Amino acid sequence: MFRHQGTSRSDRQNRLLAGYLAFVGGFVNSVGFVLIGSFTSHVTGLVGRATNNFANLQVGAGAAALTMVIAFYTGAFLASVIVESNVLGAPGRSYGLALFVEGALLSIFAAWSWGTAWVAAHPRLADAQGILLCMAMGMQNSLVTRLSGAVVRTTHLTGVFTDLGIESARWFRWWRKTAEEKLRIRLVVGPNAPELPHKPKLLLLLTIASSFVTGALVGALVVGKLAHASMVIAAGAVFAFAIFAVIDPQAKEESPINSRR
Repeated sequence: MFRHQGTSRSDRQNRLLAGYLAFVGGFVNSVGFVLIGSFTSHVTGLVGRATNNFANLQVGAGAAALTMVIAFYTGAFLASVIVESNVLGAPGRSYGLALFVEGALLSIFAAWSWGTAWVAAHPRLADAQGILLCMAMGMQNSLVTRLSGAVVRTTHLTGVFTDLGIESARWFRWWRKTAEEKLRIRLVVGPNAPELPHKPKLLLLLTIASSFVTGALVGALVVGKLAHASMVIAAGAVFAFAIFAVIDPQAKEESPINSRR
């Protein structure tokens, strides 16, 4: 899984990476929302919340939301520094270290959020806890982006569903061309010939979307039973992946960063 980076990775490797961590992203996002009332796996909603708070002169709430955005950025920065620096002497170990830090952030959140009733009465404390989740998700998105060569994102679905729409349109036009040849009826319009759809890309996008949604659903079900302890499951999944990365350290340094894409 961590032996190859960027263009040297196979479609299957990217699907496995995407499926595993997209599930974690959806799980964390769902559990975090139930426990602290904020989505933490992406920053779009947080930016909207911050600007709305500032416009309504709710400076404290706006500053808290903005801090969560900065935390996501900081997590992405930290993960990239760990991987770029190759501090442990092998890229696989560096990815493992970044994943370990992410798991530690999730574990700290689980321990800190034990007093759920108290958090409900202190929204700024809930935002402070959200900083941990935002940083963890920023780290995950950064290391996955670098490892896959900017092919995989695992903490949000906006771009995924956009790409699914594009690929679906290509499949639709290609299907009409095939039907046109059999039925001898003109079904394809426009001067551009239909492009052959890229099946591996469509499978990857479907893997990310289905895994994220499944993770979110499981998270929503589990948090109702385990409350704050739910995040321990996500932390354990990340720690397991970190161990897997460390025991397979001989990665080939073929990344989008180094190729100056």
